[in-house]
Amino acid sequence: MKKLLKIVIVLAIVAGVALGVKAFFFKNAKPDSIGALVSAKVTQGTIATTISATGSLEPVDQVEVGTQVSGDIAKIHVDFNSKVKKGQVIAELDKSKLKATLDQVELAYKSAKIDLEYKQSTYDRIKKLAESNSASAVDLETAEYNLNSAKLAVDRSKNEVSQAKLNLSYATIKSPIDGVVLERSVDVGQTVAASMSAPTLFIIAKDLSQMKVMADVDEADIGQVKAGQQVEFTVDAFQGETFSGSVQEVRLNPTTTSNVVTYTVVITAENPEQKLLPGMTATCTIVTQKVEDAIMVPVKALKFSPAEGTPMVDPKDMPRPAGLKGDRVWININGKAASRPVKTGLNDGVNVQVLKGLSVGDSVVVSQESLANTAAPKGAATSPFMPSPPGKNKKKK
Repeated sequence: MKKLLKIVIVLAIVAGVALGVKAFFFKNAKPDSIGALVSAKVTQGTIATTISATGSLEPVDQVEVGTQVSGDIAKIHVDFNSKVKKGQVIAELDKSKLKATLDQVELAYKSAKIDLEYKQSTYDRIKKLAESNSASAVDLETAEYNLNSAKLAVDRSKNEVSQAKLNLSYATIKSPIDGVVLERSVDVGQTVAASMSAPTLFIIAKDLSQMKVMADVDEADIGQVKAGQQVEFTVDAFQGETFSGSVQEVRLNPTTTSNVVTYTVVITAENPEQKLLPGMTATCTIVTQKVEDAIMVPVKALKFSPAEGTPMVDPKDMPRPAGLKGDRVWININGKAASRPVKTGLNDGVNVQVLKGLSVGDSVVVSQESLANTAAPKGAATSPFMPSPPGKNKKKK
């Protein structure tokens, strides 16, 4: 019982000290001691919402040049960064084997034509004999069969000659487009083997004055991206320089990496000075919404709430716009705060668009100075519990 009594006495003493300190500090408090209102002007300008993404630069059009026949590389006429025209010879395979094959099938074709002429004359002779009953029907049928077989052999040999000529033409590799050589994958003397998938010998970009960015956009943001939206991006090679483009396509096939789902967004950009190179990493900012000449206030103005005791304008003296509910701001009128309902629009995280309720030039309160930052007036009371600065209480000599 005595222990409980001691605890009650201690708590009473602490409460009394606290009340005494409060009375000491606030007995002379005045309305002027409330922190001053910090305001910002309502402005007009452009406000936009954006999302960020990264991607790599690629040429808009590029082709892989391969070969449809096997052989050894005999000549290479271009190198990395070489500019080429459509139809220009860029490499040649060794043609000796292909020419030998062509010679063989041409000889076979000539032989087949000679055999056809012989079978044709034999058929004509037996046909005349059969008409005078000097040859049997079986002999005529046999001659006709041999003639048809000879015709088929000629057609087959002719096709083989055409295929051999085509294969020989494949040994001369030509550029399919106007452009620049980005990659050369072979050297003179190297053997290339044509299979189901033709080996890639060169990669040629059609036009580096136009580039595209293959940007990876997070699944949480992809719903805001639409074709035609404006994009700004930077590359590490040109610090401080911003390049512009637009969204061309949003691809529907997702990519999942470490349980993170992204979608590929194709962004096209002009590259007249050809500063942008294939493979560069681009940091993109996609403008999803944009309003020009918008009336704006800082976002902080919507979050501000005045401290207790702040001088207020009498609500009766303030007009209240009809039909505005929800958001509100505080405006500064000669150092006094007045509540004002507003209708808001676009929010970019720094500023918010005001659709109704404010005009350009109005002063909105964004914060309030802290009493701790307000200088104490001369002669202000001091705490008896705090030590005085050195020399403050020294008597003047």
